[in-house]
Amino acid sequence: MEQWLSFLRGDFRHLDRASQQLTYQSYREFIYRDIYFLLQNHDLTEDVIQESFLKVIASSPKSKKPAKMKAWLKKISRNTAYDYLRKNKNYQYLSHLESMDEEDLFTSAAETAVADQVEEQIRDETLHEALDQLNARYRNVLFRYYVEDKSHRELARELGISEQASAQLLVRARKKLRYYFCKKWVDREEG
Repeated sequence: MEQWLSFLRGDFRHLDRASQQLTYQSYREFIYRDIYFLLQNHDLTEDVIQESFLKVIASSPKSKKPAKMKAWLKKISRNTAYDYLRKNKNYQYLSHLESMDEEDLFTSAAETAVADQVEEQIRDETLHEALDQLNARYRNVLFRYYVEDKSHRELARELGISEQASAQLLVRARKKLRYYFCKKWVDREEG
């Protein structure tokens, strides 16, 4: 990570193409989550990241300390996002953001990220539990189709059945999986 920060301290235009791409991609990964939280739109987030990156390379940071530089980069990107929101008043999300101070804003972002991770983990566990309830044939066909990326033709050949029977088997397996998953998900919600 520190490598891309050092690239920003120099003259970006004199870097080779691979270094420029590395620097931009690293910057994008560093900034994306914060800006997306503010805008709630992927395309707008990408636009703001590009615009803020141009501002960063136009006034390359002088700080040698990575912590100060990272804070400066985040401030540039957030200010660019706020500028965009102010210019585009049809963004209803702005009034909510302006009423929050910066600490609340990023505490809320962190809480949302943690909640999303927890929900994703619970969903994965529930899916695995539902898969365990399926009979071996259904598990097998789902695994081959979704994990091994087999076509209906390949599934039919491997299972010794017609393509139509393979497609029907997959439909039944998905329905059964959905049934078990939904049942477990509702049980968790009520429990």
